[in-house]
Amino acid sequence: MNNKNRYRQFCQTEPSIPIFSKDWWLDAVCGEENWDVLIVEKGGNIVATMPYYIKHKMGLKLMVQPLLTQHMGPYIKYPKEQKYYKKLSWEKKLMDELIVKLPIFDSFSQNFSHNITNYLAFYWKGFKQTTRYTYIIENISIEDLEKKFETDIRRRRRRKADKMGVTVVECDEIDIFYKLNQMTFDRQGLKIPYSFEFIKKLYQQVKSHNAGKMYFAKDNDNNIIAANFLVYDDNTVYYLMGGIDPNKKDLGGMDVVQFESIKFALQSGRTFDFEGSMIESIEKYFRSFGAIQKPYYQISKTNSKLLKIKKLVKEILS
Repeated sequence: MNNKNRYRQFCQTEPSIPIFSKDWWLDAVCGEENWDVLIVEKGGNIVATMPYYIKHKMGLKLMVQPLLTQHMGPYIKYPKEQKYYKKLSWEKKLMDELIVKLPIFDSFSQNFSHNITNYLAFYWKGFKQTTRYTYIIENISIEDLEKKFETDIRRRRRRKADKMGVTVVECDEIDIFYKLNQMTFDRQGLKIPYSFEFIKKLYQQVKSHNAGKMYFAKDNDNNIIAANFLVYDDNTVYYLMGGIDPNKKDLGGMDVVQFESIKFALQSGRTFDFEGSMIESIEKYFRSFGAIQKPYYQISKTNSKLLKIKKLVKEILS
């Protein structure tokens, strides 16, 4: 049995593996033939894994983050009641073994989960780290959460959305969602980075694994004005993407959709993760819901001399 098939079995027995590292998710976003996984065993049991996505471009082998995949990185099983000193030693040992198992690559870049706070094994092997941020909501009642909302969020949700008859429904109309999502990119003058067929296939996989849903906001004329696409595992609900009708953005449709999503997460005993953004206006919006900032690491390494030269020239020109 090869590593991928063994990993598929491992995913069945390890419910705490994040959704973005589950085998079926990787099949959907990478294609079944374009990803693989590193495995470390102790005593015949799998104790560490690390999936990776391979992209070939201009003769180069690039190990990059797949589309719509917030994080990957190592997954480690820890012995019970392990002391902190031993935990760090365990992490280093297993990460060292994962790094040794990496195939030859020209470039490597992965986002690690914010739960991975120790990347020293990668640092000592020449990998670089860039700190990025996500925003999460956890361990709070819905009532207390509302108290933490920034004033504009409360005003739009209560005074505008509630009084103007904006309602939220759960819906499977992926074509309508895609149109709204595309409007968001169009408004920013950007090309949408994925096709409708890609999103349709992903949503089908998510629904078949009971791992996602979409919320739609409607105005009082029953027009859909905003929507979001959530995915979740046993521990976390992730805001994967969203869309809004630019002509109706002042109605607060996205605010009520997000609030409904957060309520779903908290009521199901999960954390809500906005997935973060380094774009200033989006970061401010996520933070306005009372979310807590969490750093996560982007780990990278370049082996190709050509890519190193290109990166150096880019840095000089910038």
